Amino acid sequence: MSSTYHSKPKVPSQIAWIVVLICILPFSLNLLGLDFGTPGQSFDLQDALNWENSQVVDAMHYALAGSFVHTILEWSACCVALLIVLLSFLNYSIQGNPITPTLGIALFFAGVMDAFHTLASDRLINTVADPENLIPFTWAICRLFHALIMIGGVLILLMNSSIDSPAKKNSKKRFRLIFSVSIVFGFVAYGIIYFSATSHHLPETMFPNSLITRPWDVIPLLLFLFSGWVLYPMFYRKEPSIFADSLIISVIPNVATQVYMAFGSTALFDNNFNIAHFLKIIAYLVPLTGLCLEYIETYQTKTRYLSKDLKNSINLLKVLGSQVLESTQVTQLIRDSSRQLKGMIDNQVVGSQKVGRNTEIIAETSDILLDKIESFQTTFTALNHSVDILSGQLKKIDNDSRRVNQIVNRITGIATQTKMLSLNASIEAARTNTRESSQEFTVIAREISHLATEAAMIAKTIQPIVKEMQKSVKNGVDQMKSFTKEYMEALGPEIQSMRDNIQRQKEGANQITEAVNELNSDSEHTATYLRETFEQTSFALQNLEQAVEDLQLEINRFSGAKED
Repeated sequence: MSSTYHSKPKVPSQIAWIVVLICILPFSLNLLGLDFGTPGQSFDLQDALNWENSQVVDAMHYALAGSFVHTILEWSACCVALLIVLLSFLNYSIQGNPITPTLGIALFFAGVMDAFHTLASDRLINTVADPENLIPFTWAICRLFHALIMIGGVLILLMNSSIDSPAKKNSKKRFRLIFSVSIVFGFVAYGIIYFSATSHHLPETMFPNSLITRPWDVIPLLLFLFSGWVLYPMFYRKEPSIFADSLIISVIPNVATQVYMAFGSTALFDNNFNIAHFLKIIAYLVPLTGLCLEYIETYQTKTRYLSKDLKNSINLLKVLGSQVLESTQVTQLIRDSSRQLKGMIDNQVVGSQKVGRNTEIIAETSDILLDKIESFQTTFTALNHSVDILSGQLKKIDNDSRRVNQIVNRITGIATQTKMLSLNASIEAARTNTRESSQEFTVIAREISHLATEAAMIAKTIQPIVKEMQKSVKNGVDQMKSFTKEYMEALGPEIQSMRDNIQRQKEGANQITEAVNELNSDSEHTATYLRETFEQTSFALQNLEQAVEDLQLEINRFSGAKED
């Protein structure tokens, strides 16, 4: 055990000097002529027969004055012993140290022995021994028991190495120690009481004419000196405490008590007898004072620790309050940022709605464009069909021009043959002898020749035209084939690709529309959630700010009250 401000706690020196002064004061007053004896005034019973009742009662009280004083002194010592054991257990409940209850029990049973001594002296306990011998004998036995039981209690504590261990497993050991000591001391006290009460012949303990008037009190004197000089200081060095130091100081009145009794008391209730009994009360009061000081020291130590912890708690609360205030400021910034975020989300919702409407317009436009593409593709298919028909017609014209060319060739052949016939007719006309026949052949030949010439001229005129027409038709057919091959065939896949792209664009627009609608829904849910969260956060912040203000007021009030 240790103290906060001292290496070894001690009883204040003023108390030790007061105890020494109290022990010396009766002897000094005796030197000045003051006598503390109460021997009592005896009276003659024969004379008492003629007294009134009040006189008899007064005479009996005067005769028992010493017994009354003795009872008061002894019973005061017993009450102090009872207070010691109660306070020792109270101290044990706070500290958990078995030192105070163990020694408190020892002092308590010493007080029990003093109570037996008192009750036996007042004849409240039936005994068989002579009261003149019983009172000094029980006194000596009680003092011897007091010295021995305190020595035994201290030795038990010195031999127990775990009396001050805070471990839980030692709490049961400490309890068993206290319980065992109580049982042992109780049985010893009961045995002594039983022996004293049932013994018919008790040894003589008083020798008025000797230097040592009470030899039996010398043994407790030596035991108290041994305790105060050797045992108690050893115990104090091992377990320094105010209570252990008070045991050392209690040796002073105990030794003084034995000195007054062993070397001064020659009769019951004489001066030294009463002084010794009074100093025995002081011997009990010193450990009680030590226990009280121990309790005060424990309370002050715990109060200092509590005050220190309380200061730390107040500082922590102040820091916590500052942090909470800072947190509220940060939360205020978060709330402002959240409001801005809410505005951004609202704008996003509006923008998403616009995008959704534009996407719907794009989808509708894609549908219209897709319809136009399909119409264009239908027209293109019809055009391709018309080109095919035109190409066929051109091929037919080409074939017809070839037949015309063949006819022209045949006309040319016929003209040639006709010309040959006109030549033959001319020859035949020349051969004819008659003039008329000759003229007829000549006219026929001339007409045939003229016809052949015209036919040849017509054939020559038609033939270039037909050839030119064939050439043009051939070029038209070739160009039509080239157009069909280069453009119509190439344009078909492009139109199909355009149609596919528009279809994909339409599908993409529909997907965008669905995504925008979903985004709008999510944004609306988010905005609603944020709105509710903002309201809850604002309400919580208001409550938190109020709580922080109340906490700050309480801290300031408590700090001010503590300073006062």
